[in-house]
Amino acid sequence: MALPQKYDANEAEARLAQKWFAESAHAFDPKSAKPFYVIDSPPPFPTGEFHLGHVINWCYFEFAARYRRLRGFEVLFPQGWDCHGFPTEVKVEQKFGRNLSREEFRAKCLDWTRTVVGTMKPQMVRMGYSIDWSREYWTIDPAYTKAVQHSLVKMFEDGLIYRGEHPVLWCPSCASAIAKAETEELQRETKLNTVRFGGGLTIATTRPEMLHACVAVLYHPGDERYKNAPKTTLVPIFNREVPVIADNDVDKEFGTGLVMVCTFGDNTDVVWAKRHSLPVIDAFDERGRLINSGKYDGLKAAEARERVISDLDSSSLLVKQEPLQQVVKIHDRCKHAVELKRSRQWFIKVAQFKKEILEAADSINWVPPHSLQMFRDWTEGLEWDWCISRQRVFGTPLPFWYCDSCGAIVAPKLEELPVDPAADEAQRKCKCGGTLVGEKGICDGWVDSSITPLIIAGWPDKFNSKLYPASLRPQGTDIIRTWAFYTIFRCLKLTGKPPFKDIVINGMVCGEDGKKMSKSLGNYVEAKEVLAKAGADSLRQWAALSGSTGKDNVFYWKDVNYAKSFVNKVFNASKFVEKSCEGFKPAKDGKYALRLTDKWILARCAQTLEKVEAALDGYEYYAAVTALYDFFWHDFCDYYLEDVKYRVYGTDEDSKAAAQYALRSVLHVCLKMLSPFAPFVTEEVHRNMYGGSVHESGSWPKLAWKADEETFLIVDSMHKVLSLMRQRKASKALSLNAELDYAAVVAPEGLCKGFASVDEELRRVGKVKTLEFKPRQGELGVEFGVD
Repeated sequence: MALPQKYDANEAEARLAQKWFAESAHAFDPKSAKPFYVIDSPPPFPTGEFHLGHVINWCYFEFAARYRRLRGFEVLFPQGWDCHGFPTEVKVEQKFGRNLSREEFRAKCLDWTRTVVGTMKPQMVRMGYSIDWSREYWTIDPAYTKAVQHSLVKMFEDGLIYRGEHPVLWCPSCASAIAKAETEELQRETKLNTVRFGGGLTIATTRPEMLHACVAVLYHPGDERYKNAPKTTLVPIFNREVPVIADNDVDKEFGTGLVMVCTFGDNTDVVWAKRHSLPVIDAFDERGRLINSGKYDGLKAAEARERVISDLDSSSLLVKQEPLQQVVKIHDRCKHAVELKRSRQWFIKVAQFKKEILEAADSINWVPPHSLQMFRDWTEGLEWDWCISRQRVFGTPLPFWYCDSCGAIVAPKLEELPVDPAADEAQRKCKCGGTLVGEKGICDGWVDSSITPLIIAGWPDKFNSKLYPASLRPQGTDIIRTWAFYTIFRCLKLTGKPPFKDIVINGMVCGEDGKKMSKSLGNYVEAKEVLAKAGADSLRQWAALSGSTGKDNVFYWKDVNYAKSFVNKVFNASKFVEKSCEGFKPAKDGKYALRLTDKWILARCAQTLEKVEAALDGYEYYAAVTALYDFFWHDFCDYYLEDVKYRVYGTDEDSKAAAQYALRSVLHVCLKMLSPFAPFVTEEVHRNMYGGSVHESGSWPKLAWKADEETFLIVDSMHKVLSLMRQRKASKALSLNAELDYAAVVAPEGLCKGFASVDEELRRVGKVKTLEFKPRQGELGVEFGVD
């Protein structure tokens, strides 16, 4: 079948994408004798459009999937959906408010999830991602809930899960505990307020609204200003006596050198309260409203701060106010400031296993290597155990009951899973005779997603050990401290093995202004807009061209347009090869009368294949695609196609056959190399010109084409001479097709002798009737008869 006159990317891509989806073209065969390559593909939060951040994430492991199939692997490329937790709840709350019942709210979350997945999935199909959709999983499925609860029961039985009352990070907006990994840092300007305490002491604080929870005042023992400090002082407004204590961790250079300990303003307050056995005054409720503060009860922090400052000022207790740049923690989901709150929560022991976690991480191949240091920094900085409970509705229920009398924890038997203790009665009694209360909280969403390598391997009921550990974990830089960390830790504890062999890290997508892409900044570009204007092949190549792994990727339309022009170049060059090779019949003995230019292009092609193969093996997609671009655009199209035009349209059948063999062979290899990046145009060309799919498993080329250094020198120099001839013609206002009666090539003597083997190309391509070679030291030169 002949190629169409013009390539319609939108038509071809839509047709092939639906064909692959309908035919389950990328289904994994667990019975295959091929070596397995398993991708622990990320299950995204279904909260909106499939955006450019998703595009680059999925392209990175899509390239690996298609390449590994070509190399003969049986590839498992599943797709999941991480449905639970804050992202979905925040969206539903924004649309429906907070006044729904538990059951109504869960139903809205489920509806939202199904609707959004229904918009994201078709876009993934349209991008040509070679996913095995028969292995699609949802974290809301009962089978997934059962697996998550199974993992928690096992960890509880191993003594790794406990329930306790501790200071935890708390989001007042979401009314739930969160983990440190779910926070971001925000710099803002605030005021440093210097306040009078009793006994002539003054303290600078950014949080006067926490005065009611002040339980001590500290100073550095080496601060001469306070060597005679009083033993106690009175907290202003509240007139409560608190101790004044020396502590080496006080920064005597900040403010007045005195610091008030409030329960709890920050992590340091937690440390000091425990170190000095100080009482705890709960400062606010689950919605961030002050409690235990007398007339300020019920006020949110910002309002309370203004009221307290006003009262301090009117009582002459406010010395001064100064502007101060401050870094605060915010919840990464709702973007509201978080607090530290004493609360009874569920925890997984993790801080004591830092060495074990780091050893597991060291056994994994990190791409790029420096991303491992980010993981190490996070792990080494861990201070607390992982708080896994959330006071929310839409999530995996924590599978535990606790006794209201003795506090004992009761877990279900594995065969009883899944359970919902908030609704289900315990199947046994507490030994003490007390009543068992079902836990109403749900799991942190990372509890769900941290066992994805086990889920795709069929754990726990149908575990296939050949699929674990996974071959590849692809993910973003921003979730190294969450998804990578929790997965390595949890899977290690559940199996004794690290969960994957390679981990490939990609950066964030930025707008052309270099800032993180955001609708509010006006630099946001939707993936569907790029698809409509340039097509999937162009967008996929942008993902490879936009930068190295681990670095942020800037979206430039010029890169997409460049990729689009390359798609057109591939198609047009293929049309030329198709027309040039009409009637070509492969030699029965496989031998051809190859000219030096044929040997050159075949050897260059083999060198490029070697570069692309090494880059793809190392997940270096920019290096792979730029090596291919350089070869195809310049060596093949700019040079070789021009070299052979006179031969494919000539009468020398042996020379013509050799050129046709080289043209078809090189194009075929180029289609294979390009197919992971541009699966649509390569498939369209390959099926029409060579038959069968370009993506056929195990069809990666193996080339033995080689050439000596002299061949490269002669042909490369020949192309320089031809370029000089075109330049000379242009400078003389001659047409490039103008035939000259005479021209001379000036070159070193050795090269002049070598040019004898390409004399025909120089004359026919350069359109010169008589060509003379003049030995002369120095740079190459061309002289025309008209000079």
